[in-house]
Amino acid sequence: MPRINESFVTAMSEYGIKAKELAELCGISAQQVTEFRRGRSWVSQETFESLLENMDHLSPGSKRYFCSLLANQPIAHTDKKEQLIDMIENANPEEIEAVLLAIGRKWTKDSKPSISSNEYAEVS
Repeated sequence: MPRINESFVTAMSEYGIKAKELAELCGISAQQVTEFRRGRSWVSQETFESLLENMDHLSPGSKRYFCSLLANQPIAHTDKKEQLIDMIENANPEEIEAVLLAIGRKWTKDSKPSISSNEYAEVS
């Protein structure tokens, strides 16, 4: 089983996360992140959670990747269509309403014909 710090280093490297930037978001020193990555020191549970959350903020998917490394389980890749269907099937009525409103806004925005500057000048 991989060590936590080794999986953390791999995830940061794979997702291009810089220790300094992550440390700033977490409110700790870059040295603390470096020491943790090298396995020389541990961080508190709160700091570790902050590291994972901010790592995912900087590069979405990195937290999930880290967890898959730690569990020694490959990430099952699903396409966005499958993910959307799964999310909708598991959504409650309020979430469904929010999704339908978002779809309506997107549909309206994308279906409006754009007016070129020449057409605009003719209308004016």
